[in-house]
Amino acid sequence: MSTVTVSTIRTRLPRQGHTTLAAFALCLAAVPFFTPAAFAQSEAAFGSSERKGATLIGIFYDLKQTQQREPIPEFARRYTPSLDEFLVSGFDEALLNRYFRAALPLYTTQLAVPMMSASGAPKAFGVENVVKPSYWVIHYKGQIAPPTDGTYRFVGNFDDLLVVAINRKVVLDGSRPDTKFARLGWKEPADKGPRVAANELSKYGDWVVLKAGQPVDIDILIGERPGGQFHGLLLYEKKGETYPPAPNGRAALPLFQLAEKPTPNNQILTDRPPWKCFN
Repeated sequence: MSTVTVSTIRTRLPRQGHTTLAAFALCLAAVPFFTPAAFAQSEAAFGSSERKGATLIGIFYDLKQTQQREPIPEFARRYTPSLDEFLVSGFDEALLNRYFRAALPLYTTQLAVPMMSASGAPKAFGVENVVKPSYWVIHYKGQIAPPTDGTYRFVGNFDDLLVVAINRKVVLDGSRPDTKFARLGWKEPADKGPRVAANELSKYGDWVVLKAGQPVDIDILIGERPGGQFHGLLLYEKKGETYPPAPNGRAALPLFQLAEKPTPNNQILTDRPPWKCFN
Protein backbone atom coordinates (compact mmCIF):
# COMPACT_ATOMS: atom_id res chain seq x y z
CA MET A 1 0.00 0.00 0.00
CA SER A 2 1.36 3.40 -0.94
CA THR A 3 0.50 6.26 1.41
CA VAL A 4 1.67 9.83 1.10
CA THR A 5 1.69 11.90 4.28
CA VAL A 6 1.22 15.60 3.69
CA SER A 7 2.92 17.23 6.66
CA THR A 8 3.57 20.73 5.38
CA ILE A 9 1.51 23.45 3.78
CA ARG A 10 3.00 24.50 0.49
CA THR A 11 2.15 28.03 -0.55
CA ARG A 12 1.54 28.24 -4.28
CA LEU A 13 3.69 30.86 -5.92
CA PRO A 14 3.22 32.02 -9.52
CA ARG A 15 5.16 29.75 -11.84
CA GLN A 16 6.69 30.87 -15.09
CA GLY A 17 5.63 31.10 -17.55
CA HIS A 18 -6.06 5.09 -31.91
CA THR A 19 -6.57 2.15 -32.01
CA THR A 20 -7.43 -1.47 -32.75
CA LEU A 21 -10.98 -2.74 -32.84
CA ALA A 22 -10.41 -4.43 -29.50
CA ALA A 23 -9.25 -1.20 -27.92
CA PHE A 24 -12.17 0.65 -29.46
CA ALA A 25 -14.59 -1.87 -27.98
CA LEU A 26 -12.95 -1.45 -24.59
CA CYS A 27 -13.41 2.31 -24.78
CA LEU A 28 -17.06 1.90 -25.67
CA ALA A 29 -17.56 -0.37 -22.68
CA ALA A 30 -16.10 2.31 -20.46
CA VAL A 31 -18.12 5.24 -21.78
CA PRO A 32 -19.03 7.36 -18.75
CA PHE A 33 -22.56 8.04 -17.63
CA PHE A 34 -22.60 11.67 -18.76
CA THR A 35 -24.42 12.80 -21.85
CA PRO A 36 -24.18 16.22 -23.51
CA ALA A 37 -27.63 16.97 -22.09
CA ALA A 38 -26.05 16.97 -18.63
CA PHE A 39 -24.80 20.47 -19.30
CA ALA A 40 -26.50 23.54 -20.75
CA GLN A 41 -23.48 23.82 -23.03
CA SER A 42 -20.95 21.04 -23.42
CA GLU A 43 -18.11 23.55 -23.19
CA ALA A 44 -19.19 24.32 -19.60
CA ALA A 45 -17.69 20.96 -18.65
CA PHE A 46 -14.24 22.56 -18.84
CA GLY A 47 -15.17 25.52 -16.65
CA SER A 48 -16.51 29.04 -16.79
CA SER A 49 -14.87 32.21 -18.04
CA GLU A 50 -16.29 33.96 -14.99
CA ARG A 51 -14.79 33.24 -11.61
CA LYS A 52 -17.47 32.71 -8.98
CA GLY A 53 -15.98 31.97 -5.60
CA ALA A 54 -12.95 29.76 -4.99
CA THR A 55 -12.19 27.53 -7.95
CA LEU A 56 -9.44 25.71 -9.77
CA ILE A 57 -7.93 27.69 -12.62
CA GLY A 58 -7.51 25.92 -15.96
CA ILE A 59 -4.93 26.85 -18.60
CA PHE A 60 -5.10 25.46 -22.14
CA TYR A 61 -2.01 24.57 -24.20
CA ASP A 62 -1.70 23.39 -27.79
CA LEU A 63 1.42 21.24 -28.14
CA LYS A 64 1.30 21.37 -31.95
CA GLN A 65 2.41 24.99 -32.25
CA THR A 66 4.45 27.67 -30.53
CA GLN A 67 3.24 30.89 -28.95
CA GLN A 68 4.00 32.53 -32.30
CA ARG A 69 1.77 29.89 -33.94
CA GLU A 70 4.65 28.22 -35.73
CA PRO A 71 4.23 24.45 -36.20
CA ILE A 72 6.29 22.22 -33.93
CA PRO A 73 8.07 19.39 -35.78
CA GLU A 74 7.13 15.84 -34.81
CA PHE A 75 4.58 17.11 -32.29
CA ALA A 76 2.76 13.76 -32.20
CA ARG A 77 5.90 11.88 -31.18
CA ARG A 78 6.91 14.55 -28.68
CA TYR A 79 3.53 15.05 -27.00
CA THR A 80 3.84 12.42 -24.26
CA PRO A 81 7.60 12.89 -23.61
CA SER A 82 7.09 16.65 -23.28
CA LEU A 83 4.38 16.18 -20.67
CA ASP A 84 6.46 13.47 -18.98
CA GLU A 85 9.23 16.03 -18.53
CA PHE A 86 6.70 18.51 -17.13
CA LEU A 87 5.48 15.96 -14.58
CA VAL A 88 8.90 14.88 -13.32
CA SER A 89 9.99 18.53 -13.08
CA GLY A 90 7.37 19.14 -10.40
CA PHE A 91 5.07 21.00 -12.80
CA ASP A 92 7.57 23.64 -13.86
CA GLU A 93 5.38 25.77 -16.10
CA ALA A 94 8.41 27.28 -17.80
CA LEU A 95 8.61 24.01 -19.74
CA LEU A 96 5.27 24.79 -21.37
CA ASN A 97 6.11 28.38 -22.28
CA ARG A 98 7.11 27.45 -25.84
CA TYR A 99 3.65 26.12 -26.63
CA PHE A 100 0.60 28.04 -27.73
CA ARG A 101 -1.45 29.06 -24.70
CA ALA A 102 -5.04 30.29 -24.68
CA ALA A 103 -5.18 33.91 -23.58
CA LEU A 104 -7.99 33.43 -21.08
CA PRO A 105 -8.25 30.75 -18.37
CA LEU A 106 -11.35 28.89 -17.27
CA TYR A 107 -12.50 28.29 -13.69
CA THR A 108 -14.06 25.08 -12.42
CA THR A 109 -15.09 23.30 -9.21
CA GLN A 110 -15.14 19.76 -10.62
CA LEU A 111 -13.85 17.64 -13.49
CA ALA A 112 -16.66 15.73 -15.14
CA VAL A 113 -16.62 15.90 -18.92
CA PRO A 114 -19.37 14.12 -20.85
CA MET A 115 -18.66 12.23 -24.05
CA MET A 116 -18.09 14.94 -26.65
CA SER A 117 -15.92 15.91 -29.57
CA ALA A 118 -12.35 16.78 -28.65
CA SER A 119 -13.05 20.13 -30.30
CA GLY A 120 -15.08 21.05 -27.19
CA ALA A 121 -11.95 22.07 -25.29
CA PRO A 122 -10.53 24.55 -27.82
CA LYS A 123 -14.03 25.96 -28.23
CA ALA A 124 -14.48 26.36 -24.48
CA PHE A 125 -11.26 28.38 -24.30
CA GLY A 126 -12.19 30.46 -27.34
CA VAL A 127 -9.37 29.22 -29.59
CA GLU A 128 -11.25 26.87 -31.91
CA ASN A 129 -10.29 28.99 -34.93
CA VAL A 130 -6.56 28.58 -34.33
CA VAL A 131 -6.28 25.17 -32.60
CA LYS A 132 -7.11 21.85 -34.19
CA PRO A 133 -8.74 19.43 -31.70
CA SER A 134 -5.74 17.18 -31.04
CA TYR A 135 -2.55 17.12 -28.97
CA TRP A 136 -3.80 19.65 -26.47
CA VAL A 137 -3.61 19.66 -22.67
CA ILE A 138 -5.32 21.60 -19.88
CA HIS A 139 -3.52 22.29 -16.60
CA TYR A 140 -5.85 22.89 -13.65
CA LYS A 141 -4.30 24.08 -10.41
CA GLY A 142 -5.23 25.45 -7.01
CA GLN A 143 -5.10 24.85 -3.28
CA ILE A 144 -7.57 22.50 -1.63
CA ALA A 145 -8.40 20.69 1.60
CA PRO A 146 -10.85 17.86 2.31
CA PRO A 147 -14.11 18.38 4.19
CA THR A 148 -12.81 16.27 7.11
CA ASP A 149 -9.47 14.87 8.28
CA GLY A 150 -8.64 11.51 6.80
CA THR A 151 -6.76 9.41 4.29
CA TYR A 152 -7.96 9.91 0.73
CA ARG A 153 -7.17 8.81 -2.78
CA PHE A 154 -8.28 10.12 -6.14
CA VAL A 155 -9.95 7.81 -8.61
CA GLY A 156 -10.67 8.44 -12.26
CA ASN A 157 -9.96 8.18 -15.95
CA PHE A 158 -9.83 10.54 -18.91
CA ASP A 159 -9.55 9.52 -22.53
CA ASP A 160 -6.75 10.22 -23.27
CA LEU A 161 -4.97 11.82 -20.33
CA LEU A 162 -5.49 12.38 -16.59
CA VAL A 163 -2.78 13.06 -14.02
CA VAL A 164 -3.33 14.34 -10.46
CA ALA A 165 -0.61 15.61 -8.12
CA ILE A 166 -0.66 16.77 -4.51
CA ASN A 167 2.12 19.19 -3.56
CA ARG A 168 3.58 18.44 -6.99
CA LYS A 169 3.89 14.71 -6.30
CA VAL A 170 1.87 12.60 -8.73
CA VAL A 171 -0.67 10.48 -6.87
CA LEU A 172 -2.79 9.30 -9.82
CA ASP A 173 -2.23 8.58 -13.49
CA GLY A 174 -5.68 7.82 -14.86
CA SER A 175 -4.71 8.07 -18.51
CA ARG A 176 -5.42 5.56 -21.26
CA PRO A 177 -3.17 2.49 -21.07
CA ASP A 178 -1.41 3.54 -24.28
CA THR A 179 -0.57 6.98 -22.87
CA LYS A 180 2.58 6.12 -20.94
CA PHE A 181 4.92 8.42 -19.03
CA ALA A 182 8.16 6.45 -18.97
CA ARG A 183 10.15 8.83 -16.77
CA LEU A 184 7.32 9.32 -14.29
CA GLY A 185 6.86 5.58 -13.91
CA TRP A 186 3.77 5.83 -11.70
CA LYS A 187 2.01 2.53 -11.01
CA GLU A 188 -1.45 1.88 -9.66
CA PRO A 189 -1.24 0.60 -6.05
CA ALA A 190 -1.81 -3.07 -5.33
CA ASP A 191 -4.82 -2.35 -3.12
CA LYS A 192 -6.92 -1.03 -5.97
CA GLY A 193 -10.62 -0.81 -5.26
CA PRO A 194 -13.60 -2.36 -7.04
CA ARG A 195 -14.57 -1.48 -10.58
CA VAL A 196 -16.04 2.00 -10.75
CA ALA A 197 -19.67 2.29 -11.82
CA ALA A 198 -19.31 5.49 -13.80
CA ASN A 199 -16.22 4.47 -15.79
CA GLU A 200 -14.75 0.99 -15.58
CA LEU A 201 -11.35 2.16 -16.85
CA SER A 202 -10.91 4.35 -13.76
CA LYS A 203 -7.70 3.86 -11.80
CA TYR A 204 -7.15 4.21 -8.06
CA GLY A 205 -4.45 6.58 -6.86
CA ASP A 206 -2.06 6.61 -3.92
CA TRP A 207 -3.48 7.17 -0.44
CA VAL A 208 -2.78 10.66 0.90
CA VAL A 209 -3.19 11.86 4.50
CA LEU A 210 -5.03 15.19 4.41
CA LYS A 211 -6.46 17.53 7.05
CA ALA A 212 -9.47 19.81 6.89
CA GLY A 213 -8.43 23.44 6.80
CA GLN A 214 -4.83 22.63 5.87
CA PRO A 215 -4.38 23.56 2.20
CA VAL A 216 -2.28 21.56 -0.20
CA ASP A 217 -1.42 22.28 -3.81
CA ILE A 218 -3.27 20.29 -6.42
CA ASP A 219 -2.30 20.03 -10.09
CA ILE A 220 -4.46 18.19 -12.61
CA LEU A 221 -3.70 17.53 -16.27
CA ILE A 222 -6.28 16.37 -18.78
CA GLY A 223 -5.58 16.09 -22.47
CA GLU A 224 -6.27 14.62 -25.88
CA ARG A 225 -3.81 13.14 -28.36
CA PRO A 226 -5.25 12.14 -31.77
CA GLY A 227 -8.61 13.90 -31.58
CA GLY A 228 -12.02 12.34 -31.98
CA GLN A 229 -14.02 11.84 -28.79
CA PHE A 230 -13.08 13.06 -25.32
CA HIS A 231 -14.52 12.32 -21.89
CA GLY A 232 -13.66 11.57 -18.28
CA LEU A 233 -14.24 12.32 -14.62
CA LEU A 234 -12.39 12.61 -11.33
CA LEU A 235 -13.73 10.91 -8.20
CA TYR A 236 -12.28 10.18 -4.78
CA GLU A 237 -12.41 7.63 -1.97
CA LYS A 238 -11.94 8.16 1.77
CA LYS A 239 -10.39 5.28 3.69
CA GLY A 240 -12.85 3.71 6.11
CA GLU A 241 -15.97 5.00 4.36
CA THR A 242 -18.40 2.67 2.65
CA TYR A 243 -20.36 3.65 -0.42
CA PRO A 244 -23.60 2.20 -1.76
CA PRO A 245 -23.26 0.17 -4.94
CA ALA A 246 -24.70 1.49 -8.17
CA PRO A 247 -27.48 -0.44 -9.92
CA ASN A 248 -24.86 -2.18 -12.05
CA GLY A 249 -23.27 -3.56 -8.88
CA ARG A 250 -20.08 -1.56 -9.20
CA ALA A 251 -18.76 1.11 -6.85
CA ALA A 252 -20.51 4.49 -6.83
CA LEU A 253 -17.87 6.91 -5.57
CA PRO A 254 -18.12 10.62 -4.71
CA LEU A 255 -17.37 13.15 -7.41
CA PHE A 256 -14.46 15.43 -6.51
CA GLN A 257 -16.20 18.78 -6.06
CA LEU A 258 -15.21 22.16 -4.63
CA ALA A 259 -18.79 23.42 -4.56
CA GLU A 260 -22.16 21.74 -4.19
CA LYS A 261 -23.51 20.78 -7.59
CA PRO A 262 -25.99 17.91 -7.42
CA THR A 263 -25.96 15.60 -10.42
CA PRO A 264 -29.04 13.40 -10.88
CA ASN A 265 -27.28 10.11 -11.56
CA ASN A 266 -27.11 6.83 -9.68
CA GLN A 267 -23.54 5.96 -10.69
CA ILE A 268 -21.77 8.71 -8.74
CA LEU A 269 -22.32 10.45 -5.41
CA THR A 270 -22.75 14.22 -5.33
CA ASP A 271 -24.38 14.48 -1.91
CA ARG A 272 -21.11 14.61 0.06
CA PRO A 273 -19.73 17.84 1.54
CA PRO A 274 -17.56 19.61 -1.04
CA TRP A 275 -13.85 20.02 -0.62
CA LYS A 276 -12.60 23.48 0.31
CA CYS A 277 -10.73 25.58 -2.23
CA PHE A 278 -8.42 28.41 -1.12
CA ASN A 279 -7.81 30.14 -4.46
